[in-house]
Amino acid sequence: MEAPQQAPEKQGLAITAEALYMLNLLFPVLPLFALGVIYFRHRNDPSLFVRSHVIQPWIAALISTALFFLINLIAALAGGYTSLDNLISIHSLVALEVYTLLVILPFLVPGLLALTRAMSGQAWRYPLIGRFL
Repeated sequence: MEAPQQAPEKQGLAITAEALYMLNLLFPVLPLFALGVIYFRHRNDPSLFVRSHVIQPWIAALISTALFFLINLIAALAGGYTSLDNLISIHSLVALEVYTLLVILPFLVPGLLALTRAMSGQAWRYPLIGRFL
């Protein structure tokens, strides 16, 4: 059974939101602002397709950005980032590795699946996050 085709502007909005979420995994904070603008403008859209592809990436991006800051805060408190000469220290490298393994990889798979569903015009529910919405 084929899913009903979404309006091109709604599908473009969903693809943009999912792509910004994926970009936020690699460059935390900056894409989050653009995703926030999309979220606050379209969070009450009557379309389930738009809401599923706007609200869920916003929440996932907030969680991944919070984890990014938490991991870096722990690295800073452990003695890393003491000066500009010491920016590439064992603490910063461990923080980068922890962020890659615990945040990017698990958050990347649902993001890729959501992006492919947005491109095909289908609504999709993120694991864990989608259950609460």
